[in-house]
Parts: sequence; C-alpha cells; structure tokens
Amino acid sequence: MKNLSWRLTAISMAVILSITSIQVGAQINDPKSLEGIWLGKVEIPNAAVLRMGIIVNSDGSAAFNIIDQATGNIPIDEVLYAGDTVSFKINRLGITISGPMSSDKDSIAAQFIQRGGKFTLNLGLVHELPQLNRPQTPKEPFGYASEEVDFENKPAGVKLQGTLTLPESEAKVPAVVLLTGSGKQGRDMDIGGHKHFWVIADYLTRKGIAVLRMDDRGYGGSTGDFGNSTTGDFAMDALAAVDYLKSRKEIDVNQIGLIGHSKGGAIAIIAASQSANVKFIVSLSGGIVNFGDIVITQLTDRLKSQNVPEANIALEMEWRRKLYEIVREPTDSATAAQEMWKAYRELSEEDTNTMNWPEDRMSHMVSQLLSPWWRYSISMDVVALYMELDRPALLLFGEKDVQVTAADNMALIEDAVKSNNLTNITIQFIEGVNHLYQTAGTGSEYEYVQIEETISPEVLSLITDWILKSKN
Repeated sequence: MKNLSWRLTAISMAVILSITSIQVGAQINDPKSLEGIWLGKVEIPNAAVLRMGIIVNSDGSAAFNIIDQATGNIPIDEVLYAGDTVSFKINRLGITISGPMSSDKDSIAAQFIQRGGKFTLNLGLVHELPQLNRPQTPKEPFGYASEEVDFENKPAGVKLQGTLTLPESEAKVPAVVLLTGSGKQGRDMDIGGHKHFWVIADYLTRKGIAVLRMDDRGYGGSTGDFGNSTTGDFAMDALAAVDYLKSRKEIDVNQIGLIGHSKGGAIAIIAASQSANVKFIVSLSGGIVNFGDIVITQLTDRLKSQNVPEANIALEMEWRRKLYEIVREPTDSATAAQEMWKAYRELSEEDTNTMNWPEDRMSHMVSQLLSPWWRYSISMDVVALYMELDRPALLLFGEKDVQVTAADNMALIEDAVKSNNLTNITIQFIEGVNHLYQTAGTGSEYEYVQIEETISPEVLSLITDWILKSKN
C-alpha cells in the first residue's frame, strides 16, 4: 500500500519478500579493496532497527541483505569506489548506499538512500552475517504420518495441493483445515523463515488432531487464478478441502473444522455459512470490522509512525473512504471506474499534491479496487454471518495486533453476540501477542521476522484444548 510520505520500498515486507535473487553482475573498479562481508543497521524512527549486510565477492559481484526482513541476497547492480567514497546501487529498488571508507579499510560511514529517504548506515567488516533462529520449526522424528495430497475444487476446475498430517490413532480423529490470510501464500504460511502453519499443524497433530494445510490457488502445487479470485472463491477451496477430509477413513466426519488466520478468518465463516460439513471454526485475528475500515486504520497508524502531518493523513483517508463507497455500490466495474475518475478530476491540484496522488497512482488504485477480491471483501458483512452461525466458534484477538486491532474488532463482535444472546461463540483476548500470535514488544510488522518465537505456546495450547473440548 502506498503512503503519503516517502516509501521505504526495500524495507516493506510485502515487497521485499517477493524479490527473487536473479544474478546481476555489479560493476566495480577495484573488487579486492572491498571484498568481504559488511554489516550495519538502520534505525527507522518509531518503527524498528534493521540489520543490513553487503557481501562483496572477489570477482566484483555483490549482494545486499536485510537480515531482519529475511530477504536473502538481493543482487547489487553497481559498486563504485572513487577516492575514499564507496557507493552501492540497486537500480530497480531505487536504493543507493554511499559513504567514505575509513583509512584502515574496515568501516564505511554510509547513508542508506531510497526515493528521498535517508538513514545512517555505518558498515563494518564481519566474518559472517547473523542468522535468524527459528526454534519452533518442527524437526524429525515427528511421531505422526505426513502425506502430500491432491484434491479438487470441481466447480472451479482448481486442483489444490497440500500436506495432511495424521496422528497415530486406531480411532477416528478430529481434523482441521488451515486457511491463510491476504496475499498469495504457501501451505506453511512462511513469513521471514517462520513457518506458522507448519508449527500449528505439528502441535495439533501431536495432540491427536489431523491437519490439512494447502497452497493457495495459483501458488506452489495448486492451480487456478489467484488474482481474479474472491474471498468467496477461497471459501469454496476450503470446502473442497473439507470434502477431501470426509473421504479419509482416518477422520471423524463429525469433527472437521476450519482455522483461519486474518483474512482466513473471513474465509472460514463464509465456508461455514455455506456448508453444515464445517462443524466448528477458529478465527485468529479475523477481521470483524469492514475490510475498508481496517485498511484505513492500518494506513493511518503507519503514516502517524512516519510523522506525516495529521491534516495530510485526514485528507487521504477521507479520499479513500470516498473511493471505497463507490466500489461498494452494486454497479458494474466500468461504471464504478467512471465514478472514481470523476471524483479524481474534482480534486484540487493542492489536494493531489498533498496526497502525492498523480494519475498513475490513481490508475493503480482503480485497478486494485475493482479487482474481484477487493470488491467482494469491501462489501462483506462479517458480523451478519456470525449471527447466523449455529456451530461452535473461537475468535482470538491479540493485544498488540496493529493490523486487526483487538479494540475495534472485539467490541463489534462482542456487542453483536451479547445482543443476540449467542452462546456458541467464544471470544478471547490474548495479552502480549501480535498479529501472528508471537509474544511481541510493540506489535509492529517490523518485529515479525526479528522475533524468534513463531507462535506463542500458550495460544497453541488454547486452540488445542478448545477443539478437543468441542469434540467432547
């Protein structure tokens, strides 16, 4: 998502994690003088401290690595060493790292520069870059069976692939399907080396619950068009997974549920509303507030952390709300596009400049908002679906979640549950955890990769106990 202020694209998780390590030869006039591994850190005000490394090889090739974003090695396009000044450039990300080298050749007093933003990055020679530790990643022996499985969402013509873990049991066992949130993801929900869904699957299976985790359609071993799919389409994929579990002799067909994280929580409640085969659901920070309002809150908090003036933030959020209202209207996409461009033409030049909203940004926004996924998500009423649910549901919210805030979302669903006297829905507030249910300091997205814990053991235990209690 674009912001009013300078965008640190290279340090944006959504962008960085999609970068592929294509080998590009850097241009360097004296490789031997720079050869080695250089390490430093950038302090982002009100956000995070990120460790960054630069590797210069003897043949002149070089790579850039943001350790605390788990980027891997990003090829550097150009390395220049003139006088005592060293400069590294990554053209496609608009990054320049430049500064003087010390007289003893073991440090560089650099500046990290990207599209107008500038941060101090003092680099020093080290023997190796720090490694990220992931102590909860499952290790053999597992003590349960693990199978790669294929099944089909026949109405959509989509083949889905995943991993099914089965407890060692002579009796039939309960089972769950894990559902990822926004963005195309694999079965493990891998974020910066944290394999969240594998950790959940490992824990539950050891406790006697079978788990099916799958690649999103259009990703990994699954076919289909992710970009033109809606949350409703993903719910149909979830139901295809439920149907597959029903076909397995090891599974108790009366105890098949869904666990959805973030947007996966919405997928779970949609699927449950469409099929009685879903016997329970667990929502981990599933948004209750309308998706458009969630985006507004996230962007507002992010811009405040970057010290963008309050008036500028208010202007952009008012503009976004106007666009969202147009998208919610039951009109065809061509008409909605016309209405959005009409509204854009009515903005003053001062407003477009203040928001940094040129025509190319508007074109991107129109395309994004008119995608099937956005139109579906922004028009969905999650509360109404929960009010119609007649099966057990566990809804968890994290105290330090800055993406789906507990204060807003819990209040909305709690009021609805209370006013409708519903006893099948359990809502729980989890202290000290972020959006990924890691024990966190601030809850900032920048911490996700830096934290060694993949998911709080207390949360894993809570989910397991609730499922087994529901079974009984």
